[in-house]
Amino acid sequence: MPNALDHIGIFVDDLDAALPVYATLVGIEHHVLREVPELGLRLAFFRDQGGAIIELVEARGRSELRHGDVVVALEVTDLDAEIARLAAAGIHVHDQPATETLPLRRGWITKGGGHGTIIELCPKGAVARFVDGALRSQTEVG
Repeated sequence: MPNALDHIGIFVDDLDAALPVYATLVGIEHHVLREVPELGLRLAFFRDQGGAIIELVEARGRSELRHGDVVVALEVTDLDAEIARLAAAGIHVHDQPATETLPLRRGWITKGGGHGTIIELCPKGAVARFVDGALRSQTEVG
């Protein structure tokens, strides 16, 4: 089964400054905000009613990722099988375990391996469930 687009991640220098711009651009006020200190990241996820997800990423500290870099996240049916398939094809995939503050295990292909683009491999439906659950709990609290 071919991999489908899961979401797009966009690296920004200042997440706080980028949030109102992207909220206006995509026409969505509500977003999920996550601090991932163990990875040096601040994340914001926007999801429209059609299901499309845009993620804004602010990287702190040492990273090859810079303002304007884009992550193309592909949805995969079986992450372990996909990592093995790509490894057999000579493509190096980093296995990123879930963390306490970002409970999503993913695979990563760096800019070098992705010919200038970062590729993220996400288990089918995992990011959408994460964003939807966080959005629901925000509206239940607020």
